[in-house]
Amino acid sequence: MIFSKTCQYAIWAMVELARHYQAGNGQKKIKAHEIAKQLDLPFPMVAKVLQMLAQAQLADSGRGPQGGFRLLRDPAEITLLDIMVAIDGPGLLEKCVLGLPMCNENNPCPAHFMWDQARQHVRSFLQSATLDKLVGAPKS
Repeated sequence: MIFSKTCQYAIWAMVELARHYQAGNGQKKIKAHEIAKQLDLPFPMVAKVLQMLAQAQLADSGRGPQGGFRLLRDPAEITLLDIMVAIDGPGLLEKCVLGLPMCNENNPCPAHFMWDQARQHVRSFLQSATLDKLVGAPKS
């Protein structure tokens, strides 16, 4: 899997928020504990990733009885790449696939150019996979 466990949880939480998205209807905010229960995930981890997503301005958070989380944009506008960058940072797809610190165009590792081709396909997939498509995808 190319996603960290934290990023996986963030994706699952965002899909859950997308399921409750109501365009133009003043979305209902969903509590972190409700999302954790729905996904059968530890509450502290769900709360942590939701705060990270709020800091990245992908979700909105509020406290109190009317508080909770909701998407800040339409699910069709939020991609897996947006979520991955928010959680794991922008450089994940730029690192050497073999983990070599000195790998670059001028000093390529044995897999550099093969990974470069694959990286372009992965980036394209991540940019085209939007939350609305994930919500509508059949569950396995």
